[in-house]
Amino acid sequence: MKGIDMLTNAHTPAFEYSLEVYEAVDSMDEQRLMPFLTEGCTFVFGNQDPVVGRAHIAEYSRQFMTQIAAINHRLLDVWGFDDVIVSRIEVTYTRNDRSTVIAPAVTIWRVRDRQIDDYRIYADVTSLFVH
Repeated sequence: MKGIDMLTNAHTPAFEYSLEVYEAVDSMDEQRLMPFLTEGCTFVFGNQDPVVGRAHIAEYSRQFMTQIAAINHRLLDVWGFDDVIVSRIEVTYTRNDRSTVIAPAVTIWRVRDRQIDDYRIYADVTSLFVH
């Protein structure tokens, strides 16, 4: 898939769903991500305050994406159980000056009816903003 570098061949439903979500994120078009979120989704990135609601998450995403030139997720592992999907990923951020930073990350999604209702990203992106 364009924008997604797959390390594993484990094509479970959770893995396939994760590919779809990360492809939307890598497009840097927040509107492509919105259909994957419930209307009242809670989104937390690292130690930032929670962002609640699809429209607020779209705005948060839009603002974040203006700070970078590109983003690419390398999906390393996906575990799906009950209504939870956990992904271990490497994220390559391309800064606006075209230099890159690779950050390991873990996401935890609570999914309801094929939409994410709780979206948690655990990553340290400090190096992205420090040159």
